[in-house]
Amino acid sequence: MLVRVVVGAAVVILASTLVTGCSDKTITVEPTSSAQSASTGTATTTVQTAERSELEKIAAVQVCRNVITSAGAMVRDYNVFITKLNSVQSYAKMTSEDRWAADTLTTGADVVRKAISPSTPADLVAVVNKFVDSSADLAERIQAKQMGGLNAAATTWGTHRTAALDKCTEFLPTK
Repeated sequence: MLVRVVVGAAVVILASTLVTGCSDKTITVEPTSSAQSASTGTATTTVQTAERSELEKIAAVQVCRNVITSAGAMVRDYNVFITKLNSVQSYAKMTSEDRWAADTLTTGADVVRKAISPSTPADLVAVVNKFVDSSADLAERIQAKQMGGLNAAATTWGTHRTAALDKCTEFLPTK
């Protein structure tokens, strides 16, 4: 049982390390001299991926690779857990599925958090943080063996996971 937890955590960490390690690049970003004068009004703009600095793009790809890897492991283990819980209708009758799901959610959230850097675009960080926070909340509910609120927490987690994955499509290479 403990071996499964350790192996699962190691798999998530190893997978994210391999994925992020494949694209480590050292780049130098030179400041641009085309500073615009400040405007007097307030404007809201959406930054297109093509307009982002190379450093922001690389940071975003690193975070998104970790989101994708972690989300896959999280979904797999949560589905095993919820299938078992639906079958037995009691945490007391579970073997290790609840601990496994909670550990994977926690480990995945930690891996994604660590991938965020100061260069990660703020709009991506905002969406990813919601996913990470909802993952931690769901893990806490499972660890506390809560039945009430589990569906709502899982729905929120699913919504935030989908939003993070959707946001990541703006940053991942298409070729």
